[in-house]
Amino acid sequence: MDLTEEEAKKTPKKAMVLAAGLGERLRPLTLEQPKPLIPVANRPLIEFNLDLLKRHGIEEVAVNLHYMGDRIKEDLGDGSRFGLRIVYSEEPTLLGTGGGIRKMRDFFGDRAFVVINADILIDIDLGEVIGFHCSRRAFSTMVLRPNPDPVRYGTIETDHSGRIREFLGKVKTRQAGLEKWMFTGIHIMDPEVMNFMPKRKTFCINRDVYAQWIRSNKPCYGYIHRGYWKDLGSITDYFQANQDVLVNNALKLGSADNRPANYKTGNGVTVDPASLIGNGAVIKDEAVIGPGAIIGDRCTIGAGSRVSNSLLWPDTVIGDRENIHGMIVTRYQRIQLQENNDPILIASSE
Repeated sequence: MDLTEEEAKKTPKKAMVLAAGLGERLRPLTLEQPKPLIPVANRPLIEFNLDLLKRHGIEEVAVNLHYMGDRIKEDLGDGSRFGLRIVYSEEPTLLGTGGGIRKMRDFFGDRAFVVINADILIDIDLGEVIGFHCSRRAFSTMVLRPNPDPVRYGTIETDHSGRIREFLGKVKTRQAGLEKWMFTGIHIMDPEVMNFMPKRKTFCINRDVYAQWIRSNKPCYGYIHRGYWKDLGSITDYFQANQDVLVNNALKLGSADNRPANYKTGNGVTVDPASLIGNGAVIKDEAVIGPGAIIGDRCTIGAGSRVSNSLLWPDTVIGDRENIHGMIVTRYQRIQLQENNDPILIASSE
Protein backbone atom coordinates (compact mmCIF):
# COMPACT_ATOMS: atom_id res chain seq x y z
CA MET A 1 0.00 0.00 0.00
CA ASP A 2 1.34 3.42 -0.94
CA LEU A 3 1.95 5.79 1.93
CA THR A 4 0.51 9.28 2.02
CA GLU A 5 3.03 12.10 2.02
CA GLU A 6 2.47 12.66 5.74
CA GLU A 7 2.91 8.94 6.52
CA ALA A 8 6.07 8.81 4.44
CA LYS A 9 7.56 11.72 6.37
CA LYS A 10 6.81 9.87 9.62
CA THR A 11 8.54 6.68 8.40
CA PRO A 12 12.31 6.86 9.00
CA LYS A 13 14.86 5.86 6.39
CA LYS A 14 17.79 7.39 8.24
CA ALA A 15 19.18 6.94 11.73
CA MET A 16 21.94 8.10 14.02
CA VAL A 17 24.01 5.90 16.30
CA LEU A 18 25.47 7.85 19.21
CA ALA A 19 29.00 6.48 19.51
CA ALA A 20 31.15 9.40 20.63
CA GLY A 21 31.28 8.68 24.36
CA LEU A 22 34.42 8.01 26.37
CA GLY A 23 33.28 4.70 27.87
CA GLU A 24 34.63 5.69 31.27
CA ARG A 25 32.45 3.25 33.24
CA LEU A 26 33.93 0.35 31.27
CA ARG A 27 37.54 1.20 32.00
CA PRO A 28 40.05 -0.39 31.92
CA LEU A 29 38.51 -2.31 28.98
CA THR A 30 37.91 0.88 27.02
CA LEU A 31 41.56 1.81 27.30
CA GLU A 32 42.03 -0.90 24.66
CA GLN A 33 38.94 -0.43 22.50
CA PRO A 34 36.29 2.26 22.11
CA LYS A 35 33.04 1.15 23.69
CA PRO A 36 31.16 0.61 20.39
CA LEU A 37 33.77 -1.96 19.34
CA ILE A 38 34.01 -4.04 22.50
CA PRO A 39 33.15 -7.63 21.56
CA VAL A 40 29.79 -9.16 22.43
CA ALA A 41 29.64 -12.85 21.51
CA ASN A 42 32.56 -12.19 19.15
CA ARG A 43 30.97 -9.26 17.34
CA PRO A 44 31.60 -5.55 17.92
CA LEU A 45 28.77 -4.16 20.04
CA ILE A 46 27.73 -1.50 17.52
CA GLU A 47 27.05 -4.13 14.84
CA PHE A 48 24.01 -5.44 16.72
CA ASN A 49 22.33 -2.06 16.48
CA LEU A 50 23.31 -1.60 12.84
CA ASP A 51 21.61 -4.96 12.16
CA LEU A 52 18.54 -3.79 14.07
CA LEU A 53 18.30 -0.64 11.97
CA LYS A 54 18.82 -2.48 8.69
CA ARG A 55 16.11 -5.05 9.49
CA HIS A 56 13.57 -2.28 9.95
CA GLY A 57 14.03 -0.32 6.78
CA ILE A 58 16.83 2.08 7.66
CA GLU A 59 19.08 2.77 4.68
CA GLU A 60 21.52 5.45 5.87
CA VAL A 61 23.16 5.84 9.27
CA ALA A 62 25.17 8.67 10.79
CA VAL A 63 27.69 7.71 13.48
CA ASN A 64 29.23 10.43 15.62
CA LEU A 65 32.86 9.96 16.63
CA HIS A 66 35.22 11.27 19.28
CA TYR A 67 37.14 8.78 21.44
CA MET A 68 39.17 6.40 19.21
CA GLY A 69 36.95 7.46 16.34
CA ASP A 70 39.41 6.30 13.69
CA ARG A 71 39.11 2.72 14.95
CA ILE A 72 35.34 2.82 14.65
CA LYS A 73 35.53 4.26 11.15
CA GLU A 74 38.08 1.63 10.11
CA ASP A 75 35.91 -1.19 11.45
CA LEU A 76 32.60 -0.08 9.93
CA GLY A 77 33.86 1.43 6.69
CA ASP A 78 31.19 2.78 4.38
CA GLY A 79 28.58 0.40 5.81
CA SER A 80 28.16 -1.64 2.63
CA ARG A 81 28.82 -4.96 4.38
CA PHE A 82 25.79 -4.24 6.58
CA GLY A 83 23.64 -3.20 3.63
CA LEU A 84 23.77 0.40 4.84
CA ARG A 85 25.37 3.68 3.88
CA ILE A 86 27.32 5.04 6.86
CA VAL A 87 28.45 8.64 7.21
CA TYR A 88 30.53 9.97 10.07
CA SER A 89 30.20 13.08 12.20
CA GLU A 90 33.52 13.99 13.78
CA GLU A 91 33.33 15.72 17.15
CA PRO A 92 36.81 17.00 18.13
CA THR A 93 35.03 18.43 21.17
CA LEU A 94 32.11 16.41 22.48
CA LEU A 95 28.81 18.10 21.64
CA GLY A 96 26.57 16.09 23.95
CA THR A 97 23.74 13.96 22.61
CA GLY A 98 21.62 16.94 21.62
CA GLY A 99 24.43 18.87 19.97
CA GLY A 100 25.48 15.75 18.10
CA ILE A 101 21.97 15.19 16.76
CA ARG A 102 21.45 18.81 15.75
CA LYS A 103 24.76 18.86 13.88
CA MET A 104 23.29 16.25 11.49
CA ARG A 105 20.19 18.28 10.65
CA ASP A 106 20.99 18.43 6.94
CA PHE A 107 21.63 14.68 6.86
CA PHE A 108 18.17 13.89 8.26
CA GLY A 109 16.34 16.26 5.92
CA ASP A 110 12.54 16.50 6.11
CA ARG A 111 11.77 12.96 7.27
CA ALA A 112 11.48 11.36 10.72
CA PHE A 113 14.63 9.63 11.94
CA VAL A 114 15.80 7.13 14.56
CA VAL A 115 18.41 7.84 17.22
CA ILE A 116 19.93 4.94 19.16
CA ASN A 117 22.68 4.73 21.75
CA ALA A 118 25.61 2.59 20.63
CA ASP A 119 25.97 0.92 24.04
CA ILE A 120 22.66 -0.95 24.36
CA LEU A 121 21.42 -4.37 23.32
CA ILE A 122 17.69 -4.61 22.73
CA ASP A 123 15.32 -7.24 21.36
CA ILE A 124 12.61 -5.06 19.81
CA ASP A 125 10.41 -4.76 16.75
CA LEU A 126 11.44 -1.29 15.65
CA GLY A 127 8.68 -1.37 13.05
CA GLU A 128 6.12 -1.43 15.86
CA VAL A 129 7.77 1.59 17.47
CA ILE A 130 7.66 3.47 14.17
CA GLY A 131 3.99 2.51 13.72
CA PHE A 132 3.25 3.79 17.23
CA HIS A 133 5.04 7.06 16.43
CA CYS A 134 3.02 7.50 13.25
CA SER A 135 -0.34 6.62 14.82
CA ARG A 136 0.15 9.14 17.62
CA ARG A 137 1.35 11.83 15.18
CA ALA A 138 4.15 12.23 17.67
CA PHE A 139 6.71 15.01 17.75
CA SER A 140 9.10 12.57 19.39
CA THR A 141 8.75 9.02 20.69
CA MET A 142 11.01 7.51 23.32
CA VAL A 143 11.25 3.76 23.84
CA LEU A 144 10.66 3.22 27.56
CA ARG A 145 10.65 0.18 29.82
CA PRO A 146 9.89 -0.78 33.45
CA ASN A 147 12.37 0.93 35.75
CA PRO A 148 14.29 -1.36 38.14
CA ASP A 149 16.51 1.43 39.48
CA PRO A 150 15.05 4.97 39.46
CA VAL A 151 18.15 6.39 41.14
CA ARG A 152 20.42 5.09 38.37
CA TYR A 153 18.16 5.65 35.37
CA GLY A 154 15.79 8.46 36.36
CA THR A 155 12.04 8.38 35.87
CA ILE A 156 9.82 9.28 32.90
CA GLU A 157 6.06 9.29 33.47
CA THR A 158 3.27 8.70 30.93
CA ASP A 159 -0.50 8.96 30.96
CA HIS A 160 -2.94 6.24 29.80
CA SER A 161 -2.40 7.17 26.12
CA GLY A 162 1.38 6.90 26.38
CA ARG A 163 1.97 10.64 26.28
CA ILE A 164 4.92 11.76 28.40
CA ARG A 165 3.77 14.13 31.15
CA GLU A 166 6.75 14.14 33.52
CA PHE A 167 10.45 13.95 32.68
CA LEU A 168 13.14 13.37 35.31
CA GLY A 169 11.10 15.47 37.74
CA LYS A 170 11.65 18.65 35.69
CA VAL A 171 8.14 19.29 34.38
CA LYS A 172 6.53 19.52 37.85
CA THR A 173 3.19 18.24 36.57
CA ARG A 174 0.25 17.91 38.93
CA GLN A 175 -1.38 15.23 36.82
CA ALA A 176 -2.25 12.12 38.80
CA GLY A 177 -2.33 8.45 37.80
CA LEU A 178 0.86 8.49 35.74
CA GLU A 179 2.96 5.37 35.13
CA LYS A 180 6.70 5.45 35.74
CA TRP A 181 9.31 4.15 33.31
CA MET A 182 12.93 4.52 32.24
CA PHE A 183 14.49 5.41 28.89
CA THR A 184 16.12 2.63 26.85
CA GLY A 185 18.26 4.75 24.52
CA ILE A 186 16.04 4.86 21.40
CA HIS A 187 14.14 7.86 20.01
CA ILE A 188 12.01 8.35 16.91
CA MET A 189 12.01 12.06 16.08
CA ASP A 190 10.23 14.23 13.56
CA PRO A 191 12.42 16.71 11.67
CA GLU A 192 10.57 19.59 13.36
CA VAL A 193 12.47 18.83 16.58
CA MET A 194 15.44 20.68 15.11
CA ASN A 195 13.49 23.93 15.32
CA PHE A 196 12.99 23.52 19.06
CA MET A 197 16.51 22.80 20.27
CA PRO A 198 18.79 25.15 22.20
CA LYS A 199 20.89 27.59 20.18
CA ARG A 200 24.08 26.66 22.00
CA LYS A 201 26.44 24.17 20.43
CA THR A 202 26.71 21.62 23.24
CA PHE A 203 23.75 20.15 25.13
CA CYS A 204 22.11 16.89 26.22
CA ILE A 205 18.88 15.87 24.49
CA ASN A 206 17.47 14.36 27.71
CA ARG A 207 18.64 16.71 30.45
CA ASP A 208 18.27 19.95 28.50
CA VAL A 209 15.46 19.49 25.96
CA TYR A 210 12.67 17.03 26.66
CA ALA A 211 11.23 18.72 29.75
CA GLN A 212 10.91 21.97 27.80
CA TRP A 213 9.19 20.18 24.91
CA ILE A 214 6.70 18.63 27.32
CA ARG A 215 6.04 21.91 29.13
CA SER A 216 5.36 23.57 25.77
CA ASN A 217 2.84 20.84 24.89
CA LYS A 218 4.80 19.11 22.16
CA PRO A 219 3.30 15.61 21.66
CA CYS A 220 6.09 13.44 23.07
CA TYR A 221 5.15 9.80 23.62
CA GLY A 222 6.60 6.73 25.26
CA TYR A 223 6.46 3.33 23.57
CA ILE A 224 6.65 0.66 26.29
CA HIS A 225 9.13 -2.16 25.67
CA ARG A 226 8.91 -5.22 27.92
CA GLY A 227 11.38 -7.49 26.14
CA TYR A 228 15.13 -7.91 26.47
CA TRP A 229 17.25 -4.80 27.07
CA LYS A 230 20.70 -4.32 28.47
CA ASP A 231 22.70 -1.15 28.99
CA LEU A 232 26.38 -2.08 28.79
CA GLY A 233 27.29 0.71 31.14
CA SER A 234 29.36 -1.31 33.60
CA ILE A 235 31.78 -4.22 33.41
CA THR A 236 29.26 -6.44 35.21
CA ASP A 237 26.51 -5.55 32.73
CA TYR A 238 28.90 -6.06 29.83
CA PHE A 239 29.85 -9.52 31.04
CA GLN A 240 26.19 -10.47 31.57
CA ALA A 241 25.23 -9.25 28.10
CA ASN A 242 27.75 -11.64 26.57
CA GLN A 243 26.29 -14.53 28.52
CA ASP A 244 22.75 -13.48 27.56
CA VAL A 245 23.54 -13.57 23.85
CA LEU A 246 25.46 -16.82 24.20
CA VAL A 247 22.71 -18.76 25.96
CA ASN A 248 19.76 -17.22 24.13
CA ASN A 249 20.75 -16.61 20.55
CA ALA A 250 17.03 -16.55 19.71
CA LEU A 251 17.05 -12.95 20.90
CA LYS A 252 16.45 -10.73 17.89
CA LEU A 253 19.79 -9.01 18.34
CA GLY A 254 21.17 -9.93 14.94
CA SER A 255 23.07 -12.93 16.30
CA ALA A 256 26.24 -13.95 17.97
CA ASP A 257 29.13 -14.57 15.61
CA ASN A 258 27.46 -16.83 13.05
CA ARG A 259 30.45 -17.51 10.82
CA PRO A 260 31.34 -21.17 10.24
CA ALA A 261 33.62 -22.41 12.99
CA ASN A 262 37.23 -22.41 11.84
CA TYR A 263 39.51 -23.24 14.74
CA LYS A 264 42.05 -25.93 15.59
CA THR A 265 41.87 -28.42 18.45
CA GLY A 266 44.48 -30.80 19.79
CA ASN A 267 44.00 -34.29 21.19
CA GLY A 268 41.48 -34.86 23.96
CA VAL A 269 39.91 -31.40 23.79
CA THR A 270 36.39 -31.02 25.25
CA VAL A 271 34.12 -28.23 24.02
CA ASP A 272 30.78 -27.70 25.77
CA PRO A 273 28.05 -26.79 23.27
CA ALA A 274 27.12 -23.79 25.43
CA SER A 275 30.29 -22.05 24.26
CA LEU A 276 31.46 -19.98 21.30
CA ILE A 277 34.88 -20.18 19.66
CA GLY A 278 36.14 -17.62 17.16
CA ASN A 279 37.99 -18.05 13.88
CA GLY A 280 41.67 -18.89 14.02
CA ALA A 281 41.60 -19.99 17.66
CA VAL A 282 43.95 -22.79 18.74
CA ILE A 283 42.84 -25.14 21.54
CA LYS A 284 45.71 -27.34 22.67
CA ASP A 285 45.69 -30.91 24.00
CA GLU A 286 43.36 -31.87 26.85
CA ALA A 287 41.92 -28.35 27.20
CA VAL A 288 38.32 -28.01 28.38
CA ILE A 289 36.16 -25.22 26.97
CA GLY A 290 32.88 -24.29 28.63
CA PRO A 291 30.23 -24.11 29.65
CA GLY A 292 29.67 -20.39 29.13
CA ALA A 293 33.00 -19.72 27.41
CA ILE A 294 33.35 -17.16 24.64
CA ILE A 295 36.73 -17.51 22.94
CA GLY A 296 37.64 -14.66 20.59
CA ASP A 297 39.30 -14.85 17.20
CA ARG A 298 42.92 -16.05 17.13
CA CYS A 299 43.01 -16.93 20.84
CA THR A 300 45.34 -19.66 22.08
CA ILE A 301 44.31 -21.96 24.95
CA GLY A 302 47.19 -23.90 26.47
CA ALA A 303 47.33 -27.63 27.04
CA GLY A 304 45.31 -28.90 29.98
CA SER A 305 43.68 -25.50 30.63
CA ARG A 306 40.01 -24.96 31.35
CA VAL A 307 37.98 -21.89 30.34
CA SER A 308 34.42 -21.61 31.67
CA ASN A 309 31.90 -18.80 32.19
CA SER A 310 34.44 -16.38 30.78
CA LEU A 311 35.00 -13.94 27.94
CA LEU A 312 38.29 -13.88 26.03
CA TRP A 313 38.94 -11.00 23.66
CA PRO A 314 40.67 -11.65 20.31
CA ASP A 315 44.36 -12.63 20.36
CA THR A 316 44.33 -13.59 24.03
CA VAL A 317 46.83 -16.27 25.10
CA ILE A 318 46.07 -18.64 28.00
CA GLY A 319 49.04 -20.69 29.23
CA ASP A 320 49.16 -24.39 29.97
CA ARG A 321 47.11 -25.83 32.85
CA GLU A 322 45.37 -22.58 33.76
CA ASN A 323 41.84 -22.39 35.19
CA ILE A 324 39.95 -19.39 33.80
CA HIS A 325 36.50 -18.99 35.38
CA GLY A 326 34.31 -15.91 35.72
CA MET A 327 36.83 -13.69 33.98
CA ILE A 328 37.20 -11.18 31.17
CA VAL A 329 40.63 -11.70 29.64
CA THR A 330 42.29 -9.53 27.00
CA ARG A 331 45.82 -9.40 25.67
CA TYR A 332 46.69 -6.85 28.35
CA GLN A 333 44.56 -7.53 31.41
CA ARG A 334 42.50 -9.99 33.40
CA ILE A 335 39.37 -8.96 35.26
CA GLN A 336 37.84 -11.37 37.78
CA LEU A 337 34.15 -11.12 38.62
CA GLN A 338 33.46 -12.01 42.23
CA GLU A 339 30.40 -13.79 43.62
CA ASN A 340 28.71 -10.41 44.15
CA ASN A 341 29.64 -9.54 40.52
CA ASP A 342 32.06 -6.79 41.52
CA PRO A 343 34.94 -6.82 39.01
CA ILE A 344 38.54 -6.84 40.20
CA LEU A 345 41.52 -6.19 37.94
CA ILE A 346 43.87 -9.02 38.83
CA ALA A 347 46.50 -8.65 36.11
CA SER A 348 47.53 -5.89 33.75
CA SER A 349 50.41 -5.40 31.34
CA GLU A 350 51.30 -2.75 28.79
